[in-house]
Amino acid sequence: MPIMEFHAPYDSAFLPYEITAYMLFPKSPPERSAYLAKKMAEYTLKQSQEDSHLIPAEILQDLLENSTVSAPEITEHIVKQACVAAEIFLNLVKLHCSGEDASVNKAMFLGDSFFEHAQNKVMGKISSSESSIRRAWTAYTPAAHLWAAYIIINDTAEHDSDSYLRQLSIAKELVKIAPKVSSKNAKEPRFSSDELWTIPDFVELPECSFLCSGLNEAERGRLPDYEKRSVSKHEK
Repeated sequence: MPIMEFHAPYDSAFLPYEITAYMLFPKSPPERSAYLAKKMAEYTLKQSQEDSHLIPAEILQDLLENSTVSAPEITEHIVKQACVAAEIFLNLVKLHCSGEDASVNKAMFLGDSFFEHAQNKVMGKISSSESSIRRAWTAYTPAAHLWAAYIIINDTAEHDSDSYLRQLSIAKELVKIAPKVSSKNAKEPRFSSDELWTIPDFVELPECSFLCSGLNEAERGRLPDYEKRSVSKHEK
């Protein structure tokens, strides 16, 4: 799997920005760079306000406001697409861990209620059209495990200063599972060796406590409906 390249000397305080750049723009290096340039300027400005021996804050503020680098906006559409990809990725992993055939079509079928009804304070309703879902999956597959880990952590009751590092630890574990995911109709594993962004080994992460329990009872109960629908489509 490809390894993320950090643009700044490694600093745990700046780590979230480096990771977020890949989560938001997994296939666009120029947009990642523009996003990081803005965040680096903001971060340096904040540090200068706390340490008078650094570059004067007013100079950095002027550079930030008049920069020729146009940082991309983090839009609701981006978050929607990323969460759609995360849902499909999680369903693929659960299918695999349950010993089921793990196809994208089946993962999409299991996620249809999520696509139709999922919403939070930021996202609003997610488009449930098949074409929109497939476009989102294609666009955000390289970062789907990172968003999946984000969802897993946010669904837990425990939130503390170490939550972010646990999130990255889960993402790293999901990358290990991904190459094993396959469908009986596919000639190769679902994820290629250069498809998912991985976190550099020099980033120290806690031991991962994530264990995939597979499909729950309700999800297992829906699989016969998928098989019926597939047979029906084939007969037409």
